[in-house]
Amino acid sequence: MPVSPSHPAFSAVAAQLRAAGCVFAEDEAEILLSSTRGGEALEARVERRAAGEPLEYLVGWAGFCGLRMAVEPGVFVPRRRTEFLAAQAAELAPNRPVAVDLCCGSGALGAALAA
Repeated sequence: MPVSPSHPAFSAVAAQLRAAGCVFAEDEAEILLSSTRGGEALEARVERRAAGEPLEYLVGWAGFCGLRMAVEPGVFVPRRRTEFLAAQAAELAPNRPVAVDLCCGSGALGAALAA
């Protein structure tokens, strides 16, 4: 469930992420606040993100082509710029295409094409 910028911790979390150099601090604050129960767990996640750990590893998923792909450390995190590849493949695919997505991380391309 999305967290409103009026959430009591939103400004502090966004400011800490922005100070650490997170370009999309407000978006990341919303994701962290909506996926963490708060308190010490939230503080730990914000500190880990500020230290450079990928947001997707902290929350366990990455958004890709409208899907939520499970990720964990060691798994390639699907990137927004790769959504273009998925869109091009879907556009160029014949009826009933066969696609193989092997050894590329979370399987995001294959899942996006299947969807």
